[in-house]
Amino acid sequence: MNDLPRTIVAVATAQAGKEAELKRRIEGVARASWDEPGVLTYAVHELEDQPGRFMMVEVYKSDAAFQSHLDSDHVTAFIADWPDLVTHDLEVFEGKAASFAEGEKGLLRH
Repeated sequence: MNDLPRTIVAVATAQAGKEAELKRRIEGVARASWDEPGVLTYAVHELEDQPGRFMMVEVYKSDAAFQSHLDSDHVTAFIADWPDLVTHDLEVFEGKAASFAEGEKGLLRH
């Protein structure tokens, strides 16, 4: 098992008229996530060419830290409210650094 950080990129698209609410909720999840000990990075970007579409780039210390994040109250509450906020399921891409990516600029780190 590789002990490198786990990286997640998730993209959420707001329902029409729910853009500000989705942005507010994502901000709440991000701020709460910053306090989790296993979260190395939780960066949120609104896509410039697609207003109401948000990309979250998350880096976790380990698989266990990621699972702990998923089990947190702020994430489970957000997931429960997705049907009222987003146009479709969250697009999620999960990965671990490739073996050659261990150099200074090859890994996303805190």
